[in-house]
Amino acid sequence: MKVKQAIRKIIILGGGTAGWMAAAALANNPVFAAIELCLVESDNIGNIGVGEGSTPHLKRFMDNLGISEKDWMERCHASYKTGIDFINWNGDGQQYFHPFYFQMDVKPAEVFFINANARRRGHGNAVKPDAFFSSGVLAKHNLSPRPNKAMPYINEYGYHFDATELANYLKDYACQRGVRQIIADVVEVSTSPNQQIETLILANGERLSADFFIDASGFSAKLIHKALGVPFQSFADELLNDSAVTVPVLMEPIQTQAQQAKYHTRATALSAGWLWQIPLTHRLGNGYVYSSRHLSANAAAKELLHSVNLPESTQVRFLKLRVGVSDKAWHNNVLAIGLAQSFIEPLEATSIMMTQFTLERFMSLFERYQLNKQAETLSRQTLNQAVMQLVLGIKDYIQAHYVTSQRSEPYWVAARKVAISQRLTQLLKAWYQGEDFDLLLYQYDQQLAYFRPSWYALLAGMDYHDPKLKRPFEPISADITAQAISYCQTLVEQYFQPKHS
Repeated sequence: MKVKQAIRKIIILGGGTAGWMAAAALANNPVFAAIELCLVESDNIGNIGVGEGSTPHLKRFMDNLGISEKDWMERCHASYKTGIDFINWNGDGQQYFHPFYFQMDVKPAEVFFINANARRRGHGNAVKPDAFFSSGVLAKHNLSPRPNKAMPYINEYGYHFDATELANYLKDYACQRGVRQIIADVVEVSTSPNQQIETLILANGERLSADFFIDASGFSAKLIHKALGVPFQSFADELLNDSAVTVPVLMEPIQTQAQQAKYHTRATALSAGWLWQIPLTHRLGNGYVYSSRHLSANAAAKELLHSVNLPESTQVRFLKLRVGVSDKAWHNNVLAIGLAQSFIEPLEATSIMMTQFTLERFMSLFERYQLNKQAETLSRQTLNQAVMQLVLGIKDYIQAHYVTSQRSEPYWVAARKVAISQRLTQLLKAWYQGEDFDLLLYQYDQQLAYFRPSWYALLAGMDYHDPKLKRPFEPISADITAQAISYCQTLVEQYFQPKHS
């Protein structure tokens, strides 16, 4: 079989976090050492900058680049993240914590699972995950997830950060390793008869050619959608939030130390969506993600400012969100990443994780992709299937927050009635009717973006159950429950308490 011509040049279109993540990752990978890497970005397009939180996956990405955590965090005003506090999602003033789960939580988590199963089968009171996971205890006491002494296992945590500064940090990293940056506006894209991207035509008339392109052009998706015509699958009728309004609150130096002690994201339900609050070292990021079908932009801004105790005259920033996924992330000689590929609202901070997942899968397939036409086709199919599966798995989990809510505003009633997948339907039905939920999780294991601890945290945290149901179940003793809670508290005291507290 004829060997393909080797790829000699790759152009990344678009900077921002996604584009510079790609540039940094490829520049650091020996597989791409002989390939010319170039990133083209416009200085007329601002970053969306919504993604200011991460899952624990980002730590692996930065570690793989050989970047010091202290160095990048300091420059990006980053703080540690133990999880997400969900506030008032049932309209009853209650809240629950979605923790990051690690190996030392295994035993107390099992006690939580048993108590949650008892509750949904009609035995016992509501049970929340907060006290059964070490990160939940850390959040309660505003403690960093970085231990003060060596632990038997590596704990899991995410970050909060300034997205613009993270992009700038990765840009410096990539350019120091040979990536060429071109600041220009792309006014036209030329394609070959067989629908391969050939050249990008810049505003000054210059033509840039490459063998392969990475589309990081944001919601405009200039290459994957506009040039190649790959269809976009909208989730607008399944996830109603299509807009956001944001306002940062800068902290005075005297406040910084106190504010910095907040190591978790807050997600507070409002009348037509939810409010994020993300603590950085120098400011608190606030944003209201909402449905424009249920709330005007001005009303959303007013509700946001009232929620964070700012005057109505405060300047805010409005964003439009395109929620959905490209039918193919990789088509012909274009790989779409970031917002050009997919966007699920930022409720669980999955956007950067999706970019990282796509890049890691692409890099693992790249050498095989270059072998021949058969390997090329198989590589694209493999990546596209994996990306779509992850996106749909994330969508299921995000929808579960809404369809289990008991809030009564028109937006929440509509959000509860959206179409959901057969998989999510079965999972929710099994939970609500007291059936074997864990068996379903096992059966769907390869298709789910979130696993057992997260599903239990959400469904038990929302106290999703049939109040009339009574099925046989042997609850765990109060003593064992108390021991599990005490174990997590002791773990935190042993490894995470400040040395001079």
